[in-house]
Amino acid sequence: MHPFAPLAFVAVGLTFASTAPAQPAVFASPAAALAALFPQQTFVEWTSTQGDWNGDGLRDLALIANEQNGPPDRQMEFRLVVLAGRGDGRYTLLSASSRYCKAQKFFNLDAKGPSLYATAVDKAEGDDLGSTTLQFRFNPRRGDFELLGKESVWTAQGRVEGRSSVNYLAGRLVRHERTAGRLKVAEDKRFAVPALPALQGFDCDTYESGGLP
Repeated sequence: MHPFAPLAFVAVGLTFASTAPAQPAVFASPAAALAALFPQQTFVEWTSTQGDWNGDGLRDLALIANEQNGPPDRQMEFRLVVLAGRGDGRYTLLSASSRYCKAQKFFNLDAKGPSLYATAVDKAEGDDLGSTTLQFRFNPRRGDFELLGKESVWTAQGRVEGRSSVNYLAGRLVRHERTAGRLKVAEDKRFAVPALPALQGFDCDTYESGGLP
């Protein structure tokens, strides 16, 4: 009674198949992910930390990777990569920077809830310390991490001599300097809140010179 029903069913099936979302690439290990994500360069893990940033109950992995065997006429490059964990022990990509910030000494990564803190330490000599921390937080609606804040700290002989904090959500920069033995506010200014930078494609060189505080 319905001679065209099978054809109609096939047509619907073809339409559905053509609009189905592509499945994300699956990586057997962090090393395999780095090789697939950056096929023209060789990156190895410098440091890493675990957290559940996307809130699915599985352990994710964030890592700083540094370039190996790059051209001698340019500086080493770095990447910040976050891999989403799967129940089978493998990974999919959650986000990855384009170029990430350099560290003269070493990096630290820390997970606190949906936030990922990436610290670049440029000075670590005895009790003298100079570091800059970027706070990224995963936004499930965006499906990516957003840069929320930046904090730089200068310590001499175990005492904080200066600190600057940028809150990109509030559009506020506060800088403290030690004066007459006390940390005092040297600058407190507001700025127009930019669109929050995403980690995917984040370029630290552009970020540092692109007008953001």
